[in-house]
Amino acid sequence: MLSATSKMRKRPLGQTGLEVCELGFGAWTIGGVSYGDVEVQDALSAIDAYVQAGGNFIDTARLYDESEAIIGKYLREHGNRDDLIICSKTISGLKKETVPTIRPDVEESLTQLGTGYIDVYYLHQPPEDDEVIDAAVNELEKLKEEGLIRHIGASIKGPNVNDGTLALCKRFIELGRVEVFQVVYSILRQKLHDVILEAHEAGIGIVARSALESGFLSGKYAPGHVFPEGDHRARWPEENLNFILEKAQEISKIVRPPYEDTPQMATKFSLANPGVSTLILGARNRDQVLRNMSTDNLPALPEATIAVLKETFGDITENCNTR
Repeated sequence: MLSATSKMRKRPLGQTGLEVCELGFGAWTIGGVSYGDVEVQDALSAIDAYVQAGGNFIDTARLYDESEAIIGKYLREHGNRDDLIICSKTISGLKKETVPTIRPDVEESLTQLGTGYIDVYYLHQPPEDDEVIDAAVNELEKLKEEGLIRHIGASIKGPNVNDGTLALCKRFIELGRVEVFQVVYSILRQKLHDVILEAHEAGIGIVARSALESGFLSGKYAPGHVFPEGDHRARWPEENLNFILEKAQEISKIVRPPYEDTPQMATKFSLANPGVSTLILGARNRDQVLRNMSTDNLPALPEATIAVLKETFGDITENCNTR
């Protein structure tokens, strides 16, 4: 088990100058909506366990209900804001008429987090129209000049990954004004592998998400599982969900020591892409955090295993989307 003195492996976040832990803390889960209720004390304990294990990268969003407020409570209680890299997102800017609400969203994030600055602020659903892209990024650049945010990010699409996602990544690379991308990248959805490398070569930091595919790769769910209403995983059509859970069972048969389970192997697979700066993993409580973070002690995935996972599951991305 990791201790407070543990030193997590770090990677540069593109050209931002930030050094981020390979394993980040995804705070969507603790918001108390899309994954069900989470007790505030459990959420605070989860954040503390992550930080005590040596983690320094926390990802949240305006949309994640109580997530920002809980992180703010943690920061006030521990006084360690400057030791951490805090990222948030705004849904504003998707359309031209919502660009003016980017600033109020940033200001509300600052209030909820109880901080004077946010390290990376993302467009949560970045626009695709060139005029709107320019206006939204202009607004973020003003906020950066004022010191309210330090770096500009784009959380590219979600939950689906398709040709449009790929094209949008390329457009933002060509734009040259976004410093960090957040993208879906997992064993089941490998479509963005090459564009991640392209972005990395352009100096853009890459935050990978969904390595465990919202828990589908946790090993907890068999084909036929039905998620309750209110759980965001209920939006997957039955056919797609069963396909995913069948593939998860196939992946579990590839697991070999020193890896104990699919989540460990899936985590190492996403980190094996040399363009990835950090990987965010969600957790509801301290124990889940410690399981996530223990993966840092394991060696990199062997090239032979990576090759098998790419060959076997590399072309199924569209089958694993919500539609």
